[in-house]
Amino acid sequence: MLPKHISIIAPTYNEVKNVIPFAERVKTALADHDWELLFVDDNSADGTAQKAFDYGKIEPRVRPIIRFTDRGLAKSSIQGLLSARGDLLCVMDADGQHDPAVVIEMVERLEREGLDIVSAARRLEDDQALEGLSPLRRKLSQIGNAFSSFVIGRKLSDPLTGFFLIRRDRFLKLAPELGDPGFKLLLDILYTDKTLRHGEVFFDFGTRLHGTSKLDSHVLWKFATFLMSKMTRGILPANLISFLFVGGSGVFVHFAVLYAALGLSASFATAQTVATLVAATSNFLLNNLLTFHDRRLRGPRLVSGYLKFLAVSAVGIVANVSAATLAYENLIHVVFIATLAGIAIDTVWKFVIANRFIWK
Repeated sequence: MLPKHISIIAPTYNEVKNVIPFAERVKTALADHDWELLFVDDNSADGTAQKAFDYGKIEPRVRPIIRFTDRGLAKSSIQGLLSARGDLLCVMDADGQHDPAVVIEMVERLEREGLDIVSAARRLEDDQALEGLSPLRRKLSQIGNAFSSFVIGRKLSDPLTGFFLIRRDRFLKLAPELGDPGFKLLLDILYTDKTLRHGEVFFDFGTRLHGTSKLDSHVLWKFATFLMSKMTRGILPANLISFLFVGGSGVFVHFAVLYAALGLSASFATAQTVATLVAATSNFLLNNLLTFHDRRLRGPRLVSGYLKFLAVSAVGIVANVSAATLAYENLIHVVFIATLAGIAIDTVWKFVIANRFIWK
């Protein structure tokens, strides 16, 4: 027997043309059941939330939730799940690629087999079933699924799908432990609670009706650092891993600029100064784009943030030298280990200050 209430959570950003078609499809597919539809909107500029609000005047089972800060697909989905009234909670896209009719099949399997969560898996090996997925997206999904299955510890057909159904009581228990994988909430849920009884149903991944995909380089980077964080069992946060990689790229930038300047007959002091400034600038811009994308600085705040970052970097250099010298003279007379101690102090200092005061 189907539960009394099903909540559909649809995170949106600039999906105004998809609101009514999606709501109508949900209404038709769940006509024989008690349901509600929540559009969780990240303050879209195209009027997505207003369109959902207007539709809700006609159909009170539809309502919008507007988020102004700390936005993102996973975070929007989590807020929608926490705000829903249903016994069963379903996250899916509103762009037409996820068919609401599949929800009934997911509910039936969940109830029939006593499962906690059921996900809708894309047929990644079937070309005809993936009309809405480009060859590149399909390949990235296959690679991502392989790594995700490794992290979870068991083989799944599609742990990266954004279409799943979960019991409300089970979600509430694990919600406080969820991180932020950027856009793949199912993976985080399955990793966080490996006791969940999980099943998959296959569905045909449709084509987007209107708008453009939100998948970009930042989302892929955030997902990659999320996987690496899980591989460390959460000891290293995803943001810190990103910060470390950006810092590593700064080392290459530093030496490239240093040798280029020396090749132009600049003095070592001048070349070192220029290389340091260019590397610091590169680190700042990459951290603004990748590590702290959801809090990225623009306009005047970008300039002031850059100056603060240079100041933090200068203090970090002093801390680096001091820590390395202390470790070398008082603890162990090994240059490599002493240098690593200095770099560690410098990195932690810059990350904490950057996270708390620059990209706050």
